[in-house]
Amino acid sequence: MSERVRVIEHGIVLIDLSGIIEPDKELHHSEHARKVIARYPLGQALVLTDVSGSNMSEASIDALKKLAAHNKPFVKASALVGLSPLTRIVFRAVIALTRRDIRAFATRNEAIAYLHSRREGEVPPLMPASEA
Repeated sequence: MSERVRVIEHGIVLIDLSGIIEPDKELHHSEHARKVIARYPLGQALVLTDVSGSNMSEASIDALKKLAAHNKPFVKASALVGLSPLTRIVFRAVIALTRRDIRAFATRNEAIAYLHSRREGEVPPLMPASEA
């Protein structure tokens, strides 16, 4: 596993895309994440994606759409942190296109708590749209 794609506490797969300045040079992380998540039994992976402080390009957005679509059968729950107002719009489109339930959180700790609760079978209420 790489530093950017790794398993952290509670068996959560962290896709750490934070601080990426030149996204087209980092596209390989999506492929690595796809391979890691595909090793999980169907419907069992817990995924946390962090895009804090990252730039996006058309190619990186396309790679993330493909990753989200590919991972759908393997993922039990998915969380996202680090959204700016612009990336929030982009990720809403990704979520709509892939029909994934990906929850947005302000911090990694909030996202990890949500994912941990999903592992235990509890489902917290959806965040109001104004906070998502």
